[in-house]
Amino acid sequence: MKYVAVCFVCLSAILWATQIAIGEEANPSPVFATKGWSTIAMGGVEVSPQQLRAMQEGDYILHAKEGRLRKVPVQKTRLPHDPCGHVQRLALFVGADKTIYAAQCSVLSQSTDGGKTWTHLRRETSGSDVPENHFMQMRVLADGSWIQGRTVKPGQIAFFKSKDMGQSWQEVSRIGKTLETEDVRLGSPEVLRDGSLVVPVTAVYSKEDEWTDVRSVFYRSEDGGKTLSGPTTIGHWGHEINVAQLPSGRLLAVIRYQRPLLPSDPSNILELTGAKRWNHSFPYKHVFVADSIDGGKTWSRNRQVTTECGQCHGAAVGLRNKRVVMVYDHRYPRPMSSARAVVSDDEGKMWRDEVYYLSNGLVAGFARTITLDGEEMLTLTGSYYGEKLGWNDVTGNTQFHIIRWRLQN
Repeated sequence: MKYVAVCFVCLSAILWATQIAIGEEANPSPVFATKGWSTIAMGGVEVSPQQLRAMQEGDYILHAKEGRLRKVPVQKTRLPHDPCGHVQRLALFVGADKTIYAAQCSVLSQSTDGGKTWTHLRRETSGSDVPENHFMQMRVLADGSWIQGRTVKPGQIAFFKSKDMGQSWQEVSRIGKTLETEDVRLGSPEVLRDGSLVVPVTAVYSKEDEWTDVRSVFYRSEDGGKTLSGPTTIGHWGHEINVAQLPSGRLLAVIRYQRPLLPSDPSNILELTGAKRWNHSFPYKHVFVADSIDGGKTWSRNRQVTTECGQCHGAAVGLRNKRVVMVYDHRYPRPMSSARAVVSDDEGKMWRDEVYYLSNGLVAGFARTITLDGEEMLTLTGSYYGEKLGWNDVTGNTQFHIIRWRLQN
């Protein structure tokens, strides 16, 4: 089996050198991928939009490895249409009783038999408007109660708890005030195996509408969200953070690393990062990862995984034998928009030179993956093929599927 290590070097050792100003904190700068590692045409295969669309319509996914593209038979379960659904509004998680929850916006699908059959809970909607009692940013705690995070005022995120499946809610805590900015963005909350609630958050600092810093931070609660410790710092310039607990207990944060140009950037930074190809004025829009071995008290340096600008949002799941599968979005050009999965054999330090293509559409959506046995996976992902590509055009016109699949030899 051929493997390619993601070779990381300190940012100061290559042309992309820069030291990120981080105020009073001594937080190490990220590590960036060197030449020789690429997430473009992985596995030695370039796929076409036609191949991806045929895959979307078929009962298979595509696997590129060692110069060959193979069709992998899978089971795809179509979920009910959501009037306010969007390819970037979704969650997939498992409760303490092993119930699987697949959340869109106003539709919550549940399975108690490992995803073989599903029941669906719906909220009333007015057109494509998001209902007040939506299912976004919701998780199920160890005692069966629901918890949901919402932005309640600039710079503050409140957590609400429900004991009646979301019919009524009670606020239990708030976070964000100590971050001293009015732009605080909630990542994906998760409930760990011991019942702890973990919450990644992005704090954006601006001056005259220009970003001066972005902090990615981490909170943890041991009492169902009533009190949250932290925040600890995951890194800087990180957005849309998803945290997975691996079988070993290690936490792996998957991060959308996006930042503006900095004074110390080389003049050709936009070419180096692929941003110029898509007419972006900011150099980075890529997936990075970081990990913690102490429950989120401290984090490793953020390290780059994807090398194509627009491969920027991802989420991971841990399998047996230290394997990690990370599914990320690929955005450009639009007909190539897709959810793609890469594999690590050492908890996210190195990645194989192969890729799985899971879904396709004209607008890149997010994907979430779970496993019940450390081998077989379920991935929730959406697709949109409309003529117009604006947010409102996609909303209410997204079709979600759950894909049952496993890694190939």
